[in-house]
Amino acid sequence: MPSADDIYWVDDDEYVSGVGDDAILEGNLEEQANRVVLDLNDVQLLVDAQRADRPKKTSKSMPIGEQLFQKRYNISNDQAYDLLKENYQSRVRSTIGNLTIDHSMVANRLQSPYYKVKLSKSQARSFHRPNFVIRPNTVIHFSRVRHRKKKKDKGKDIAQIFASSKDLSLGDGSQYVMLEYSEEYPTVMSNFGMGSKIINYYRKKSNEDESRPKLNIGETYVLGSQDRSPFWNFGFVDPGEIVPTYYNRLVRAPIFKQQVNSTDFLMIRSTGGGEGQKYYLRSIPNLYTVGQTLPVTEIPSPRSRRVTTASKNRLKMVVFRVLRKSENERILVKGISSHFPDQNDMQNRQRLKEFMEYQRTGEDQGYWKIKATDTLPNEDGIRSMVHPEEITLLETMQVGQQFLEDAGYGGGKEDDEQHEGMSTEEKLAPWITSKNFINATQGKAMLELHGEGDPSGCGLAFSFIRTSMKGGFKAMGEPTDEKVDKSKYGGHSYNVALQQKAYEEEIARIWNAQKKDLTVPIASAGS
Repeated sequence: MPSADDIYWVDDDEYVSGVGDDAILEGNLEEQANRVVLDLNDVQLLVDAQRADRPKKTSKSMPIGEQLFQKRYNISNDQAYDLLKENYQSRVRSTIGNLTIDHSMVANRLQSPYYKVKLSKSQARSFHRPNFVIRPNTVIHFSRVRHRKKKKDKGKDIAQIFASSKDLSLGDGSQYVMLEYSEEYPTVMSNFGMGSKIINYYRKKSNEDESRPKLNIGETYVLGSQDRSPFWNFGFVDPGEIVPTYYNRLVRAPIFKQQVNSTDFLMIRSTGGGEGQKYYLRSIPNLYTVGQTLPVTEIPSPRSRRVTTASKNRLKMVVFRVLRKSENERILVKGISSHFPDQNDMQNRQRLKEFMEYQRTGEDQGYWKIKATDTLPNEDGIRSMVHPEEITLLETMQVGQQFLEDAGYGGGKEDDEQHEGMSTEEKLAPWITSKNFINATQGKAMLELHGEGDPSGCGLAFSFIRTSMKGGFKAMGEPTDEKVDKSKYGGHSYNVALQQKAYEEEIARIWNAQKKDLTVPIASAGS
């Protein structure tokens, strides 16, 4: 590599070659042997040499030096990847459902009797409302609340801490939060032992805002100025605002701290666990009201493939657990019949044929054994077949189906494709409203937002009934049967831009009205 002193700089008006023309004519090539002739205007040459005593000659039409190096040899395209990373991180931050939710072992195992294969009619009619009556003049003795040592749980995961149903009792003095639903019938409710989180969403005031406010209850999650709302397009977290949120894999809902009266206590009835029936009395440390629950995933319809698949996997879970306890890994049909009260032996045999073989000869004659080509999964493999959320969604579907049957609709329709001909009760079936809401968050449909489908009945919650596109969205108070001059809107019955604006304004109105109604002023709450 020649040094700067060995480089011969050629001006624009000089002829360039390997050596000078005069040297060639005179035959003096030795003088030029150690000299390198460079033309800074050569488009095939890249030079980044600098001399203090001679300014570099540049061409306005072509960049040189570091700028040209980056332009021609930027094979990695780093700048584009940096931009991609920023966009990806922003999307990851605003992705819905990306936080970890852990369940107790009772929920992971789908432990009976808390997780049933099928709800009975009475259970579907009183879902999450058990019939518990204390007769007048009954004497109740309250037991002392047991003390739970925190050191006992240190270093353990959730499944280990809550390994049995006894660990899930509030009679052991563990901390708890009481949540009161503002809806009479929430869209979906978690089952026994399932985990949820309280997430305190905080949106930055600006990109330079590095604050991370912390409340007494819940985890803080900071949103950037461009991050999507955790409530999709049906709720807002304004810059500098903190919105406590009830969060799990089933629903999302804002929660509002309430005042706890000094005269209010929580009475706990604990049964089972070999201890009989006991009563406990505890103070209420934290009380929140839950706003409207917004579904995260669709509830399956009664005859959908999701229901069939979950039913088959649930049968496998029961059979595999019975096989693991069996000495010879074999079962009789009557050994699993109690788990499937809605199925007869003939139906159970048909379902067993898919993964089991009936033994007609030999020592196992009359029994069912797993196919020779298959292997019996371990406990972890069995648990992964069906998750607690799937069972909860199926139970919600059964509750909705029972409601429609009691109302005389025969279980309701599968979908709302025939939207015009459906009654309000059919439109409010959970598998229809959850689908409507999910589609609305993706911009595939519009909701009525107000009217008969409003669970609050007074304009404080969203109606999940889908809007008919024939007449378009109608704001509250706007007549629905008024004839529209289509010539005003180019042959349509409404103006798309005006409709979208009215739709967004109605969402904001309902959201703010709910927040105002459920928020307790700090002064009166004493917090």
